[in-house]
Amino acid sequence: MEKIAFICGSGLSDALDFLLTGVISHSTVETPYGLVLPHKIGNYGDTQVVLLPRHGEQDGKPVRSPAELVRERGYEANIWRLHNLGIEHVYAFSAVGALDLDIPLASEHTFLVPDRAMRGFAASQHSFGSEAKIVHMGLDGIFDRNLQTRVVRAIQETGCTALENGLYIYNGGDVFESTDEVATLKEMTRNRKSPKVLGMTIVPEGILCAQMEMPFVAICSNVNYASGLVSGAVVDHQETRRIMAIARGDIVRITQKILESY
Repeated sequence: MEKIAFICGSGLSDALDFLLTGVISHSTVETPYGLVLPHKIGNYGDTQVVLLPRHGEQDGKPVRSPAELVRERGYEANIWRLHNLGIEHVYAFSAVGALDLDIPLASEHTFLVPDRAMRGFAASQHSFGSEAKIVHMGLDGIFDRNLQTRVVRAIQETGCTALENGLYIYNGGDVFESTDEVATLKEMTRNRKSPKVLGMTIVPEGILCAQMEMPFVAICSNVNYASGLVSGAVVDHQETRRIMAIARGDIVRITQKILESY
């Protein structure tokens, strides 16, 4: 039996569990690195599937924000849990902001599958240290090419548009980037021709998965244009939630296509 996992944003695991059979809800799990929030394990045919909420949600707010994931070592706890479950492939959904105005919003049925990553401002450090299978790995290798191909095909099979070979720039949460930070990042990457997005998660997860030799891929939903790129536009969490609510149906269908590929 193959074992795969989906790391989900706020509320997404509850929208995906209907795709599975024999779903069992697991309460908070203790690991050597901290707590894993409640999550679900079920089956899709002969494939075992874990739905792992990255943040959790209560009263419309995350139980564990990006900054709290760092402070509580939630990234390490989550990936250690997946490793202990014997997960072979990890798919991570992520809401992002675009550094390029020609990247459509996720509400326009478009999703980015990055192949490169870099650390920007306030990036945190994550490692399993001596427990890692590979302690010193390269950041260029955190996204698995085979899983990228599988995800791109799944996106296209739903009728959505897949943007391939993008750059994910990891900045520390919980605050959105300032106009000056955005301008600096744009200048730093001006010679990079492929799509560029900003996010507060993904890279810690990718690093930790690579340390434990678990193939990893990100599926990014553009929910805004970074601060200062659009005159008068406000970058806030309310807009993120609005765009993600529109994109949720597409994300469910993409997930189903990924599951069907096993």
